[in-house]
Amino acid sequence: MAQWSNHKKARRVVLAYLAVVVVVFVGVLISLALHDSPDASFAPVLAVVVTLPSSLAVLLLPEIAEPWNGVLGSAVLVAAALVQAWLLWLVFRGERA
Repeated sequence: MAQWSNHKKARRVVLAYLAVVVVVFVGVLISLALHDSPDASFAPVLAVVVTLPSSLAVLLLPEIAEPWNGVLGSAVLVAAALVQAWLLWLVFRGERA
């Protein structure tokens, strides 16, 4: 079976990106769960920032729920992060060996 020339580097990049996304989303969840005050209202913006540029498409499409408002919006951002991780894999994987 043939492998990609940079598959280890691509795996590291994708896993690092997904780790950052998971840490930010868990941080947002904890922040929103522990703080009822308006101080925690900025936390979902970090989830939008970490999933840029695909989160811009989420924000610009009126049919999709707002990413800072509920479970559906968060699920859309997670899906956007997974698509971006796949695109990172495509960019960094290299040629078939």
